[in-house]
Amino acid sequence: MPDSLELANRIYSRERQLNPLYGRLENDLSGTRYARTVQQLRSLQQRQLDIMDDLIERLEEEAPPPTGERVFAQHVLQPGETLSVLAQEYNTSVSNIRRVNPGLPEEPRPGQVVNLPIRIPEPPASSYRYIVIRGDTLYQISRRFGTNVETLVRLNNIADPDVIFPGRILIIPA
Repeated sequence: MPDSLELANRIYSRERQLNPLYGRLENDLSGTRYARTVQQLRSLQQRQLDIMDDLIERLEEEAPPPTGERVFAQHVLQPGETLSVLAQEYNTSVSNIRRVNPGLPEEPRPGQVVNLPIRIPEPPASSYRYIVIRGDTLYQISRRFGTNVETLVRLNNIADPDVIFPGRILIIPA
């Protein structure tokens, strides 16, 4: 079952990556005889994402509870952000976010710390946390704190070093 859950999450993630391409195709073909066809494709893809999300949720319910201490990346919810927005930003699902946040209210409020379904290594003993603000880059942060981008990427399990979101809590080595 864990392999099925992992596979379902990978499929879901790849489908979400295709979503913007459907939007671009729809924009490129708007006003042509193909626009309706692309709209149907987008509708089918959204239905597929909804079905995959339901499947993942059911597989997670059947998965055995995790063993040992898990360390997850964290995010401070910003004004206007919802769990759906977080799921989109971090290329995951709302059900995955809820899984790593037992007891999370239905509608979390700005300022609330939310665990992300991103495993990170145990932070070094001599480290501290930094909350990303709008306009920050990993390069700027690494220079400010006397480290390098590669270290920040490794300590925080960042998939794309060019993309960080305001509210993400980064582990910074001391």
